[in-house]
Amino acid sequence: MEKFTLNMNNTPVTQPECLRTYEIPINITRKAFEGLRRQGMSFHQAVCEIVDDAIAASKGQALVCIAFAADEDKNYLHMAIADWGCGMDINGLTNALQLGSLPAGDNRLNEHGFGLNNALSCLSDETGTWSIYTRRDKGDYLKVSGPFNTRMTAETVGTPDLPDGLNLHWDEPSTIVYIRVPMDTVRTVQRRSSSRLTDLSVLRTLLSEHLGVTYRGYLEQNPDTMDPYAKIAVSIGESVRFVTPIEVPMTMTQRETLEFELGGEVVTATYVHGMLDKTKCETLVQGTRAKYYYQGNQPTQGIDIRLGKRVIATAQLGEIWRKEDGNPIARHNSYNDFVGELLLPELPRGVLATLNNKTGIDRSDQGWEKVFEALRDYPPQKNTLFFNEEELKQKWAEFQRSVDDENDVSTEFTVWPTGTRIDVVVSNETGKCDIYELKARKAEPLNLYQLRMYWDGLVLSGVQPTRGTLLAASYSDTLVQMAALMNELPPPAFPDGTPSAKYNFTIASHADKHLA
Repeated sequence: MEKFTLNMNNTPVTQPECLRTYEIPINITRKAFEGLRRQGMSFHQAVCEIVDDAIAASKGQALVCIAFAADEDKNYLHMAIADWGCGMDINGLTNALQLGSLPAGDNRLNEHGFGLNNALSCLSDETGTWSIYTRRDKGDYLKVSGPFNTRMTAETVGTPDLPDGLNLHWDEPSTIVYIRVPMDTVRTVQRRSSSRLTDLSVLRTLLSEHLGVTYRGYLEQNPDTMDPYAKIAVSIGESVRFVTPIEVPMTMTQRETLEFELGGEVVTATYVHGMLDKTKCETLVQGTRAKYYYQGNQPTQGIDIRLGKRVIATAQLGEIWRKEDGNPIARHNSYNDFVGELLLPELPRGVLATLNNKTGIDRSDQGWEKVFEALRDYPPQKNTLFFNEEELKQKWAEFQRSVDDENDVSTEFTVWPTGTRIDVVVSNETGKCDIYELKARKAEPLNLYQLRMYWDGLVLSGVQPTRGTLLAASYSDTLVQMAALMNELPPPAFPDGTPSAKYNFTIASHADKHLA
């Protein structure tokens, strides 16, 4: 088996006809490899770097498969990411392995030339166990394996030698990136990476959430072909699931058109913003609840930024909007339900740059300040839903007072030692004690169950409620069925042990009560 060496211009020194092995010089030092491992990339961020390359290499509809298989050592996981794109010859492979190499083609997904090195270093960690198999056309693959060194060896092989259990779903891939990943790295797919994660099906669901958000534009339907622009499969043995696009779960949306000058041209973008739709969140990820994004908490409040078909940043708040003194808006619970998405068109590489590992926007690019300046005309609203519900409470309370002067109407009534406050209580001397829960949006099961908490708290304090009503913008038939079932449940006894009256829960819409 003969060898030859590529010089730094990717020109072969010799090229025997029976060439089977190649030596590839890498343009950084050993110390630099240690630095690559300390990029602070999470598991899903590193996976997305490789998926970016896979989509960019497509020759039409992109096909990507991410395969998982258990390792004999439970501290590790086998993972392969395959695509059916254009593949690489030896010159392309050599270029791809250089740190900061000139990206091939003009695809925005190949923005910096650092992604593959960063991803392989972070995912393989100290072990450096990884391999790349790639080919331009049908035939033998070029194989290069880690750990990184200042000189790498590539060889031609007929068939990729992958661990048992890695199912690539489609036949004859062009490129396969295999990594043996430490489980400590895998667990960074969660917000709390210290949590135990051993079930591969749980890992698949968590990763699918990241992929569904990041590539929502590619996973959407191409109107010309009626197929998605990309298909991403995630396999565990013979079990294969396709990633579905995850849109920002919004309600009460507003749409704005923004214009700004970038690179000597006027660019038009769309800004959509609204309130978090918690009902959609329950089935957002292949029918299951979202675990990472859109949680209605401080880490996930803010807007996503989508550039072309790829989401490049999520949960942006203080990064964009400023207070009057010029300081960034601080994350606060009052913004928990604020969500949105800035939709930027596909732009040339170098315009609105991202960080080298695409984990955020590059604030040194002055174009971003122009974008954010346009967004600042639409500051995030605090507690919009809260204020709407406060208005509803006051409106309903005033209506109840106008109906009967004898009604005692309160919006300050509390129950339980926690001081839980009932939205509206209407009582009188005849024993009437009607309680109300008011919601500005569609009713959810939890809202109905809150009424039971109020009812039980009153009974345990010696007060008998007469009716519990959930007032919401709308409600489903299944929620009405739930109310009927709850009415058949046994209520608690009074403190002296005597039985209390049966539950009496009802649901009504704002329109029903002339609140709309």
